[in-house]
Amino acid sequence: MSVLERNQSQPKGLYLLFFTELWERFGFYMVQTILVLYMSKGLGYTDGGAYLLYGAFTSMLFLTPVVGGYIADRLIGFSQSIIIGGLLFILGYGIMAFESEKALFLGLSIVIIANGFFKPNVSSLVGELYHTGDPRRDGGFTIFYMGINLGALMPPLFAGAIVSAYSWSFGFSIASLGMAISLLTFVFGKKKLGPIGGMPTVSPLHKSKVMKTIFYLGLFSAICLLILLFQILFHYPKEADIILIFASIAIFMAVLFFLFKESPHQRKRLFACLILILISVGFWAFYNQTFTSLMLFADRNMSKQFLGFTIDAEFTQFFNPFFIILLSPILSRLWIRLDAKGLDPSTPTKFSLGILFMAIGFLVLGAGTRYFSVDGEASPWWLVTSYFLETVGELLLSPIGLAMVTKLSPRHLVGMMMGVWFLTQSAAFAIGGGLATLSDVPKGVVGSMSLMIYTHAFLVYGAISLTLAALSFALVPYLKYLIGHPHDPIPTPKQ
Repeated sequence: MSVLERNQSQPKGLYLLFFTELWERFGFYMVQTILVLYMSKGLGYTDGGAYLLYGAFTSMLFLTPVVGGYIADRLIGFSQSIIIGGLLFILGYGIMAFESEKALFLGLSIVIIANGFFKPNVSSLVGELYHTGDPRRDGGFTIFYMGINLGALMPPLFAGAIVSAYSWSFGFSIASLGMAISLLTFVFGKKKLGPIGGMPTVSPLHKSKVMKTIFYLGLFSAICLLILLFQILFHYPKEADIILIFASIAIFMAVLFFLFKESPHQRKRLFACLILILISVGFWAFYNQTFTSLMLFADRNMSKQFLGFTIDAEFTQFFNPFFIILLSPILSRLWIRLDAKGLDPSTPTKFSLGILFMAIGFLVLGAGTRYFSVDGEASPWWLVTSYFLETVGELLLSPIGLAMVTKLSPRHLVGMMMGVWFLTQSAAFAIGGGLATLSDVPKGVVGSMSLMIYTHAFLVYGAISLTLAALSFALVPYLKYLIGHPHDPIPTPKQ
């Protein structure tokens, strides 16, 4: 076996975490697919009420991974965190199967806590599979990212039919079952991970059984109090948004506090990590148009004939995960081959290329709808092409970003920084909602007139993201200076 072939073989633990994440995402996207419809049709919410509650839920969902990551880093380790999170997910989805508003609020509150323990720590554990400077890291995260999207791909294909034929309860029960498969996969396959993911050696819980007992009782009490707090916030979603903004600021300030406690060498790396995370907010703001402006464009001004079939706007959500699954193995091997030849682009360069592909995707869509539409309808091929380009951009930024967090963070802060990566999604949702208003079509405006509004918005999105890409490319030399040589060792804390 050649050196290249050995480098291309990924650690066995990667595939364990691949399937753990796949089934967790299956359960999560089962709930995401039916949640707003359930609130609207099952519980009688108005559209505005359902959107407000969904927004509060998603914001709180991205808040907890920072705290969950920190607890794993300093106290209980990644593996225990994943198991706790998995059990809470199963419980939360199961409670939501009892069709009532009280059960919904309680279930969603438990899921928010579960996400904090589970989401950042599976990704962090993937990073633990690779030593410093391992060329397989970016490729490994790209494969892991494919697992995320395989899990996301399945529920939209049958969720609607399931709840229509049976009940909303059946949909939430299937989500709970998917999470149970995820947890069992992890628990019975954990031996493939060896010693990684265990309780950190610096954890004070090693000192005595009494201290460990007190900690877990305190943790259980804190979880119960937070579940109660989140249930209260669900009754006041507008006020919850304000509280979450201040909580996000407090968390970011805490991260800066930890950053300045590190050595100058590590401080520079963490600063580069934060800059790249902030750059990613711009990318995700445009990416989130998938669920807003692009969805409504597909519904109103896209021809519904595609490859001899009639498709609807909802079906267009199929293309992004499909392209991710198609392209992930290709890019995974490409990064390893380029590294073997000394040509692998730096992480800041990959980020910049990702934003550039996003810009090109919108510019192509805007040009296609402007110059090649007929009677206010554009071919779906323009949207499919745009999604293909945006997906390439996503694969250049999202899995690379996950790998970057594990690469640039000291081991005792990996979980927390992974939580910061997910926390920025809240800002991206807010900015993306503001950008979507550029495509606001007044009531009664249809056909060519509404298409003109969408075309203008797509071209503006392309121009803004192109400017962001240029700024990102301009920062590449500075970021490479902060990061240093990719094979430089990362200092570890004193034991």
